[in-house]
Amino acid sequence: MTADISVSLEGLRAHARQLVEQGGTRFLCLYLDQETQEVNLLTDSESLKKLGEMKVLKELDNILKSSKVDQEKLMFHDHWQMHKAAARPCTSSGHSCHLPPPKLLLSWEKKPPNCFVDQSFPDRSYDKLPGEILRNIFSFLKPSDLKHVMLVSQNWKFVAVDPALWTGLRLPRKCREDVYDFFEFFDSPFACKLQHLALRGRYQLNQLKFEIDDGVISKFLNLNLKSIEIGLADLSKVSAELLANLVNSCKECDITEYYGIHDQNNDADQPDYFLGAKKIEAIIRSLQHGSKLRSFKLKFMTMNFHYEHEEDDYRMRIDLSYIPAEILATAFSMLKELELINLKLGSEQMRSIAECGLGNLTRLSLRGIQLDKAKLMHLLEALDKAHKMKNLELSELDLTEIASVFLSRVINKVERVVLSDIKIETEQIEDIFLGIIKGDSIMKHLGLDLENQSFLENYCLPEVNAEVLAKAVNKLESVAFNTFLSAEQSKMMFEVMSLKTNLKSLESFQFRHCQEPYFPSYYRIDPQVLARALNNLKTVQIDFVNVDRGCCNLTWPQLIAFLKQLNSQTNLETILSDGDKVKVEDLMLKYKN
Repeated sequence: MTADISVSLEGLRAHARQLVEQGGTRFLCLYLDQETQEVNLLTDSESLKKLGEMKVLKELDNILKSSKVDQEKLMFHDHWQMHKAAARPCTSSGHSCHLPPPKLLLSWEKKPPNCFVDQSFPDRSYDKLPGEILRNIFSFLKPSDLKHVMLVSQNWKFVAVDPALWTGLRLPRKCREDVYDFFEFFDSPFACKLQHLALRGRYQLNQLKFEIDDGVISKFLNLNLKSIEIGLADLSKVSAELLANLVNSCKECDITEYYGIHDQNNDADQPDYFLGAKKIEAIIRSLQHGSKLRSFKLKFMTMNFHYEHEEDDYRMRIDLSYIPAEILATAFSMLKELELINLKLGSEQMRSIAECGLGNLTRLSLRGIQLDKAKLMHLLEALDKAHKMKNLELSELDLTEIASVFLSRVINKVERVVLSDIKIETEQIEDIFLGIIKGDSIMKHLGLDLENQSFLENYCLPEVNAEVLAKAVNKLESVAFNTFLSAEQSKMMFEVMSLKTNLKSLESFQFRHCQEPYFPSYYRIDPQVLARALNNLKTVQIDFVNVDRGCCNLTWPQLIAFLKQLNSQTNLETILSDGDKVKVEDLMLKYKN
């Protein structure tokens, strides 16, 4: 109600009586007598009766008798304005269209809805967030941003120093180009955050452009590095022992040794640098004693070299046959991951490695390792006894003389298997598939890459029974076949996939329409069957980039059916296209019409 009330007490009483008795209006007024400090009440009889049933008079009395200090804290609040605001919808995400809720909520008042909470001036501090939440937020920041975060507060600094947040930190550019800036960097508090080190040579990114000697390497020894990468760096001034200590103080090491003289820009006067057998041997020997190394990659690659070297064998290998067999076996037994490319090992070394060096490995990758039947049997027998192996990659091996049942047993004991550029018989592949179908396998991923083999060697897979191949493939979680399949195999595989499949990923799969003369199987698959099959997966590879040139993985009818199914019902989450990941939601928006 609205009334023009006189300032005098007697006038107030007369006006109230007139409103109640003549106008029939409810009236309630409380006032504080400044002389007696008593709270007086003017009201009608019905309101008085209601007030008697509620416990509010005492609350009102306490409010009105508040001290001077409390009164100075009071802020004017008009309930009428608040109720007026409630009559219109809230259109502001910050609720700034409303007044703040009352500081004091009386017992007869209902709690205001959340809509009335004004968030434009939040009374909270991000500094008080739990450390776990701050750490999760900071994980999205680059190391350059974390440097500024550490300056905000002690709490933020305490969270931001977590080494897990600095995984992307590398030597700043000026420290890679100037030796004085390099040594100055190690006096800064950020040096201890460095986790990855790359010692690279010319023509490579992030290389050190000054001389690397024992003084430089010793600086890295004082850090808690996680990984080190070595390739083409001039380490001739670094002692073998010091380099071995640095490598074995890391958890991961990736060494690439090169052969040949780089002919880029005709820069023949500047030699390319190689690590050398002495330093490699020192690193391997240090693995035996208190090493932190758990992942070791040793690769030998050829480079572009001058015409006078063209008669050299491009498959040259690092000769490690001079290293005692027991040292190699002991060193490799300390690792969890081992990758060897283009190495020369002796028979005694392979037997020792097989017997003692593979027990703790969870990942093994061998490529370009010359293994005769005896060496290969040593390796497979060791893998048959290995219980921790989860990832196996074998390349450039002749498996044709290995018993198919034995080979199937070994392969099916590993979760992820990749066989590339190998010689293998149809019966051997079929026995591997039968092991998967019967449930004698723990394999989740199988990759077959036979693209570099001759056509006749490639033709072993199309001769596998189509039903066996289809059932085995759809029991796995992911497959990658870079080889030929027959039309019957392709048809049956996708028919099974369209109904029910355990497959989640189909990658690097050759079903290219533009390769019809050589690989005519996939484009003949029914578009509706293929669409349902692909939409039952989580990840698939489709070349949308070249769709206008007719070199998409799918024909136009297949592509249209796939997109229609994608818009109606799909399990797909990611599509790989020309090396990029495409979100299904983005693709659906692009091809909606």
